[in-house]
Amino acid sequence: MPSLIRRASAQVFVDASTVDLTGEELVAEFEWDMTATGLVQADPGGDGARVVCGQEIGDVGVTAELWDAAPPLAADDWQDVAEVSVAWRSAFMDFATTDGGENPAAQLELPGPDDYRLRVHGRNRDDGDPRDDDAPVEEYLIQVWPAPQAGPVTAKSTSRTAATWRAR
Repeated sequence: MPSLIRRASAQVFVDASTVDLTGEELVAEFEWDMTATGLVQADPGGDGARVVCGQEIGDVGVTAELWDAAPPLAADDWQDVAEVSVAWRSAFMDFATTDGGENPAAQLELPGPDDYRLRVHGRNRDDGDPRDDDAPVEEYLIQVWPAPQAGPVTAKSTSRTAATWRAR
């Protein structure tokens, strides 16, 4: 049975509709194409990935979890769920780089450089941009575990946001 090793959570400021997942370089510089999943894409050069959001600018909730193996898929409470592989070169994953500051709560410590699988869950992606004060917070869960490289997989896709990004 897979075990959760650690978890990190933070409110993340989104700019340009993305949450960048970065390593030591703290930059995810690659041409991105969300047509495969409408949710997440790995940097082909490794040490990065990008999650595309429903809002262009604002705060989203992000939780990242490190697992020892693939956790059970639990998609019921999420609009969109997709997986990608990444060849990570760092000992951590930072998920709050777009605000320009350091946020230790927004870093997930990894066992070290390795091939990892990322399963990204998103909800409240269609609730407006800009958000009304009473709108639900857009949220993401990123589950990470060591795994050999494999192609992208979309496990669930029900948001208009994902459909829009896949159609581009």
